[in-house]
Amino acid sequence: MIRRVAFGKAILAGAAGALAWEVVVRALIGLGLPLFDLVFTLGTMVLGQVGPWFWWPAGMALHATVGAIWAIFYAYFFWSTYDWSPTVQGLVFSLGPAVLAGLIMVPQMGLMNPLMLNGTLRPPGVFATTLGWGGPAGIVLGHLIYGIVMGSIYVKPVGYRVGRRIVPYG
Repeated sequence: MIRRVAFGKAILAGAAGALAWEVVVRALIGLGLPLFDLVFTLGTMVLGQVGPWFWWPAGMALHATVGAIWAIFYAYFFWSTYDWSPTVQGLVFSLGPAVLAGLIMVPQMGLMNPLMLNGTLRPPGVFATTLGWGGPAGIVLGHLIYGIVMGSIYVKPVGYRVGRRIVPYG
């Protein structure tokens, strides 16, 4: 079966989901909740110990890029497969990247971030559990927000139902 993906719409949906994650988590961190701060971790992983005017754009660019890549996977493998509402599809899909992030990516970032390697920050560990309850909560909450926003944006991407036969011109 040939699937058609609206790449621009998927990239936009993924980047918007990543931005929504950051807005909500940044606000909750500002209110004092000890959530895992992915954008800070990514930004300082690339740039080291710098001010927020430097680590935030770098971390957000990396996060939006990863969000766009996951949205392309969603569009190709997930969106056309299930007959659920787009928001529910995005929400369910986001659980896969959440598990992979918690088990693989977050611990690996602890092994790559110079602030964690030199002892300035504590490495997050699996699901960021070394940060307390806010580590896993930040990862899961962020992915759920991402999935809801991504799924809500990536709707009717190619203009026709799945399974409709395409007749070539000629």
